[in-house]
Amino acid sequence: MKRILIMAAEQEELDAALAAYKPCEGLLQNAAKVDFMLCGIGMASACYAITRKICEAKAAKECYDIAILIGLAGSYCIKDFPIGSVALIEKAYIGDLGFDTPSGLKTLFDTKVLDSNIFPFKDGALYRKEADMATEEFLKRFRSASAVTRQTFTGSPAKKEEMVEKFSSQIEDMEGAALHFVCQMEKIPFFQLRAVSNEVGVQDRDKWNGPLALDALKRAMLEYFRMECEILKQ
Repeated sequence: MKRILIMAAEQEELDAALAAYKPCEGLLQNAAKVDFMLCGIGMASACYAITRKICEAKAAKECYDIAILIGLAGSYCIKDFPIGSVALIEKAYIGDLGFDTPSGLKTLFDTKVLDSNIFPFKDGALYRKEADMATEEFLKRFRSASAVTRQTFTGSPAKKEEMVEKFSSQIEDMEGAALHFVCQMEKIPFFQLRAVSNEVGVQDRDKWNGPLALDALKRAMLEYFRMECEILKQ
């Protein structure tokens, strides 16, 4: 039986996945064990929750075949990733691991405190561990992106510019790098889908659109569950 772990930082995000699962539950429950979990907001909470869940499953000899993190996010490039779009995060950077200097952020990799290629990092980034062929084929429908995980929402054009220049990324979130780090360390295939709810640096909440992004997440996960159902029919 395939074991799938689906996580989100907040309940409304997890509810989108639960709603998508409901119409497919009857077929999937006979061939797959799907666990849903809140991992909490921020890297510390997510890292603890994900590690604990994975280790509990391993101890029970019920290791997960794939781990999935979904959630809302901000877009650095609203032209490429507009509000309501869904991005597949191929690599994640930790956007506040280093030194705050007058000339901007100097990461621990910039200053050689850490080797930028020490596992699980590659050139300072945490890359996605690929899944089975069917899942990888499914993921091709989403546009790939690079993400920066930060513990503070970027709230100014200047900070946004600094992050874009530093990491050449398109998406900002608060938990993604934790998923990448833990799953790489535990050698578990995973993917992360982020639905854009706002443009990074825009503090006017009237210009954000959480409901549209949540609906996009729901539709993306419904497509995923339908893909799993099609595999069962073969």
